[in-house]
This record gives sequence, structure tokens and C-alpha cells, in this order.
Amino acid sequence: MRLGDLYQLVQKDAVLIYDVRPKLIYGLGHIPGAISWPKSDYQKDLAKHEGNISAATTSNKPVVIYCTDLACPDAATVAKALAERGHDVSILQGGYEAWKLAAE
Repeated sequence: MRLGDLYQLVQKDAVLIYDVRPKLIYGLGHIPGAISWPKSDYQKDLAKHEGNISAATTSNKPVVIYCTDLACPDAATVAKALAERGHDVSILQGGYEAWKLAAE
């Protein structure tokens, strides 16, 4: 997903966003409304989040995953795992770094 598209969805509260960076990093700053779901907790927290993902999809709310930047593989790893379970998810291009730079 492109940054501009996500920004518009965030403004309308029309997106479900997961931040897959470690909780400590999430605590230092994150996209407004993003839910912390570190990649390391993927299996442990899957049942907790899967219902929300299904509900968002049913409501035509996009589900977006992001991590730190273009070099970070965590968003792709989580998105692939969710896609294998039948979920339609997107990855924020450029991750949190792109969001932060755009806000400056």
C-alpha cells in the first residue's frame, strides 16, 4: 500500500493497521491507530487478532502490516503467513520510516 493511500484511510479511521516491530520500538512511535503485534508474537497472538482481521475484511476495511523500513522483512513474513490463512492484507511501502519522514 502506498503511503498517501494509508494516510487517507487513517484520517477516516477506515483501516486496520498492525505494527509488527518489537513492542519497545512500537512504544517509541507508531502510526496512529496501529496495533502492536510483533512478528515474534505472531503464533501466540494469532487467535486474538484473526477475528479482527476477518471483521475488517467483512466491513471492506483494508488490513495493513508494516515494520521499520524497506529493508525490514518482518511485514512481508507476517503478511505472507496471513495470506496463507486466506486473509487479504497489504504491506505499507517504506514502513514506519516512510510515515515518519512524510510527517516531518
